[in-house]
Amino acid sequence: MTKNGGMIDGATRWLSYILAGVGGIALVLMMVQTVADVVADQIFARPIPGNLEVISVYHMVLVVFLPLAFVETRHEHIQVDLVYQLMPRLLQRITLVVGYLLGAGFFAILSWRTLGDALRALAKNEMLMGNVYVIIWPAKFVLPIGFAAIGLVVLLHAWRAATDQTFVPEPPAADDAAA
Repeated sequence: MTKNGGMIDGATRWLSYILAGVGGIALVLMMVQTVADVVADQIFARPIPGNLEVISVYHMVLVVFLPLAFVETRHEHIQVDLVYQLMPRLLQRITLVVGYLLGAGFFAILSWRTLGDALRALAKNEMLMGNVYVIIWPAKFVLPIGFAAIGLVVLLHAWRAATDQTFVPEPPAADDAAA
């Protein structure tokens, strides 16, 4: 890959690792908060008010949507390639490029639409009313960030599939997974 392609690939990989790291931190915080709530409920008979709402609105959204780009960077999304394996190499390459471009378009649309939703939620200071009021508009910005990040990775994969004959969309081998 060219120097610029390597830079773009490195920046995209770096972004996906940071977003996955934030998702991982959210997962740990969700576990700590859940344990704290169970302890508070069982020992002190006073559960944390709004615990379910905060976990549902913030932690779960961070855990699900931020690591999408990381998973795509590693080619670890579910793939069904029964027909693909039977195709000639040129048709496989064309299929990859078209599929990645369609995916990038799909994630661009999702990014745009969820950004609009997030901006509308911000404008009206959207809240969730449950046991406590929980401001939810900040969590709505996680979706366009996650969708934009995976869209960039898919677009990079389209470019690599079109220009790099050695590009293979397979997860790293088990011994490479630690690297």
